[in-house]
Amino acid sequence: MTKERATELLNTYGQAWITQDPDLIVTIFTPDAVYHEPHEPKNSGHDEIRSYWIKKVVGEQKDISFELLNVWLTGDTVIAEWYAEFTDTKRNLRIKINEVAICIVKDDKFESIREYYKTEKIPIKN
Repeated sequence: MTKERATELLNTYGQAWITQDPDLIVTIFTPDAVYHEPHEPKNSGHDEIRSYWIKKVVGEQKDISFELLNVWLTGDTVIAEWYAEFTDTKRNLRIKINEVAICIVKDDKFESIREYYKTEKIPIKN
């Protein structure tokens, strides 16, 4: 894995999030990949990852922005840092999120992603 390829995969992650595209998100993962997000059950394989994306990203978010800040590589591990914002439609909040992801690489894609983040939650006034 090169830094350029890792950056490409991470930018695809961001694009899939912004466009709420469950088919695009699975393109960055190996077929047996595991996606770990805090406070959620782990999702294994393309079908579970796609279903999770449909439920959370498509079903509960809108007005999404994403900015990749840093990418580091060591062996088969990619560490990424990004900033994102979105509206949580389920809880009527604007979420600002600083996130770090630890990604394990296999066959030029992500075999696993573990995400860690700090959020600021701003109530939306109607």
